[in-house]
Amino acid sequence: MELGRIERPNIGRFIDVEFFRIIRFLPMEMLGERVDGLIYTGAKDAATDMEADSIDEIVTLFREKGVGKLTILSTDPLEARLDECATCSGLPSVGRPLCHFEGGLLAGFLESVLGDNIDLKEVKCWGLGDKTCLFEEI
Repeated sequence: MELGRIERPNIGRFIDVEFFRIIRFLPMEMLGERVDGLIYTGAKDAATDMEADSIDEIVTLFREKGVGKLTILSTDPLEARLDECATCSGLPSVGRPLCHFEGGLLAGFLESVLGDNIDLKEVKCWGLGDKTCLFEEI
């Protein structure tokens, strides 16, 4: 399926974050936390298929697409901070990380740039009571 093809000449490409969150959290509410891994893997696969050419391009893409403000803190070991995250920014603490979509997306893009198999774990999140997301390579 060609997901990048969008024909909305009057409304444009973007949807409000509140509605994105409805789409994002609905499967979890229906099926429980077991969908977290599916969301991560699906986002990772989609990003790998899209391919990025550089880390700077990934940072720009995250901002331009409204995913959040990405900062790559280190590449060895891999560590990345995501501020103003579309999934969690402003949500209350729920005792667990929430940004499986963003983590998978980032891992997939980094794989295409760095050429290595990369998996990330979210260690900071609004869902954990933090004010930013932090992803570390596992």
